Amino acid sequence: MIINKVEDFLKKQLVLLLLLVSSNVCSQNVKVEMSSAQRSQIKRGYGMFIHFGINTFNEIEWSNGKLPASSYNPTNLDCDQWVKIAKEAGFRYVILVTKHHDGFCLWDSKFTDYDVAASPVKVDVVGEVAKACKKYGIKLGLYYSLWDRHEPSYKNNSDYVAYMKNQLTELMTNYGAICELWFDGAWDKKGYNWNLQQIYSDVKKLQPNCMITVNHSIGKPINRNVTQLPENYATGDPIRYFPIDFRIKDPNLVRWDDPKYYERDSTLYYLPFEHTICLSDRWNWFQKKNVLVPRPLDELEALFYWGTANDNILIINVPPDITGKIRTNEEHRILELADRLGIRGGKKKLPTGPINLAFKQPVVASTALEQHPATYANDFSLESFWAATDSMADIVMLFDSSVSFNYISIFENATLKDLGDNFSKLRVFSIKEYELQAFVGKNWDTFYKGDIIGACKIINLPKYIVTDKVRLKITQSNGKPSICHIGISKLTNAKK
Repeated sequence: MIINKVEDFLKKQLVLLLLLVSSNVCSQNVKVEMSSAQRSQIKRGYGMFIHFGINTFNEIEWSNGKLPASSYNPTNLDCDQWVKIAKEAGFRYVILVTKHHDGFCLWDSKFTDYDVAASPVKVDVVGEVAKACKKYGIKLGLYYSLWDRHEPSYKNNSDYVAYMKNQLTELMTNYGAICELWFDGAWDKKGYNWNLQQIYSDVKKLQPNCMITVNHSIGKPINRNVTQLPENYATGDPIRYFPIDFRIKDPNLVRWDDPKYYERDSTLYYLPFEHTICLSDRWNWFQKKNVLVPRPLDELEALFYWGTANDNILIINVPPDITGKIRTNEEHRILELADRLGIRGGKKKLPTGPINLAFKQPVVASTALEQHPATYANDFSLESFWAATDSMADIVMLFDSSVSFNYISIFENATLKDLGDNFSKLRVFSIKEYELQAFVGKNWDTFYKGDIIGACKIINLPKYIVTDKVRLKITQSNGKPSICHIGISKLTNAKK
C-alpha cells in the first residue's frame, strides 16, 4: 500500500530519539547506526519462507514430536524447483525451516535420530536448498526452533543448550553463507534458560554477517517478558531476547510509523522489522492435502508496499506439498505478484508505493462501535479497524483543501471462522455492495461502484478526482461491516 515520505518518518524518529536521550528515559548510550549486515538485509527486502517437514505429511501445524519419522515421505522432492520459483518471483532470499517445534530435522544431524536420515526419503533438504540458492544467485536463511518437543535433553537446560550449539554448528558450517537465522519458540522457557548471548556469539564466529533474531522480539515497558504487539511498539520499548539484529512477531504487521530504536541495559539499538505472511488465504504455515486458495493479488500488492516500507522487510510463506513441490496455483499467484510489481526474475530494484494522502485525515462515520471508531479506518495500523453497528453505513474522509487522486485501496476487516485444527482460520468478509463518492459542488458524485471488497480492493481510476471530501458508502452487507484501512493516492498515469 502506500507510502508516506520516508524523510518525514526519519525526522520524526530522530526527534523521538533525541527526546528520549535528553529526558533521561534511557541513558546516553545510543547505538543508532545500522550495521553493514542490517543494510544488506534491508536492501534484500523481500524473501520467501519455506515451511516443510513432518507436519506437511500429517495435516497439522504444530506436532508433539511423536509422529514417526517414516511419515515424512515426499514422492517427488524437488528443492531446486522451490528456489527456481523464488528467483523467478523476484524474491531476494529464502528462509528454510530446518527444525520446527516437533524437533524433526531436514538434514542428517549427528545429534538426533529424528531427521530425514531416519525417513524413507533421506535427502539432505538443507543441502539441496543451499545448492539451489548458489545456482540461482539468491541468499539462504534458516529457521531453527528453540522449542523441541522430541529431544530428550530438552528438559535439562544446560544439556539442551549444548545440543542446540552442536546442531547450529552443523548448520552454520556445512551449507555456505547464511544471511539470516530465525529462532522461534522461546516462549516455552524463561529467557535466561536459552543462554542466547553465548549462542549468538558462537553463530557470529561462524557466520559474522548472519542476521539473528528471536520471535516475539519486543516486550512491554512495564514487563519485558510479556510480548508487545507491533501495533503498539514505541521507541525505547525493551528487547525481550538479547542480543538480536532485527525484530519479528509473526504474523502481525507493524504500524506505518514503525519506530526503530529499542532498549536493552540502558542502550538503544536500531532494529528493522521483518514481516511474515502466508501466501494462502488462511493462516497456515505447512501445506495441506487439499489445494488452498491463495490471497487475492490486490492484497498481496498492498501488503508488499506496507511490509517493505520504512526500511522493513517482507517474507511470504510458500510451502511445498506432500509431493515435495510447490503447487502450480500458488506458483502462479506469486509470479502474478512479481509481474504487477515489475520484479520478475529479481533483476529490478524493489518498488515503493504511492504516497498515501489519507493517513490521519479527519473522518466521520454514520455509525461506529465505541471501541472501533471511524479514526481507525485511516490510522497508521492495519490491525485496528472501524466497525459499524448497522449493516449499511458510510464513512467520510475530510481534507483541509482539495486533493487530486486516482488510486484507492481498501482493506476490509474479516471475521474469523475456526477450522477445527486449533490453528487455521478462514476469513469471512461481509460487504456485498458499496459506492465511492466525491463531494463535487453541492452534491455527492459516485465515481466507483463495486460489489465485494474482500481482503483488499485496489482501484485505479482512469482520470483524477478532485475533491475535499471522499465517502465510502456501504449499501449491502451480511452482518456489520468493518474497514481496516482506506488509502487514497495520486499516481502520474491518469488523465486530467
